[in-house]
Amino acid sequence: MNTKISVVTASYLGDYENSATDRVKKFHRAVESFFNQSYNNKELVVVSDGCPHTSFEISKYNSEKIKLIQLEKQELFSGSVRNTGCFMATGDIICYLDTDDFFGFNHLNNIANAFHQDNSLGWVYFNDHIIYRFNPITNEVLAKAEREVDLFAGMIGTSSIAHINHPSINWLDCNEYGHDWTFVKTKLIDTDLKFKKIEGCDYNVCHIPTQIDN
Repeated sequence: MNTKISVVTASYLGDYENSATDRVKKFHRAVESFFNQSYNNKELVVVSDGCPHTSFEISKYNSEKIKLIQLEKQELFSGSVRNTGCFMATGDIICYLDTDDFFGFNHLNNIANAFHQDNSLGWVYFNDHIIYRFNPITNEVLAKAEREVDLFAGMIGTSSIAHINHPSINWLDCNEYGHDWTFVKTKLIDTDLKFKKIEGCDYNVCHIPTQIDN
């Protein structure tokens, strides 16, 4: 399969209100989950949002599969960060990974299979998983639950989508808290792009503000 997948990660490793704890450690967990994928034709596009420390942490990997982009600090929840990542992505398909989450082993493989089986697709969506208990020493998931996506009730974000790499799918005018729903609604749902729900993906959400932080 020649389909290349670009994973766009917005990185700000500083603390802010309701941010995850141990952000650097979780950043490495996210990056390592990218490298540990069963799917090989991939790249990780890390957009450093005014955070010089990101380049230091990324330099530890010394991999041609990582592309680092450094920006001046943007407003919190600015779509310009992910928009820059999409613009610099060279893959056929784009999906997203937050620095406090991680992929399961076959996540990218399942996404690639969906687009390979139907090359008329513009985007796909899937359920994600909430990690309720996680052992940070052994990296063992102790408790998780599948979270059902509701396309039209705003219950979907970047943890549950993948889309073709096309200039019309961008993050312009997608800003402020809830910017991921704005993106999904205006740049995906409200278009004529063909889409479908797929099974078997494994995106693990580890931080929900004021509720869960693994």
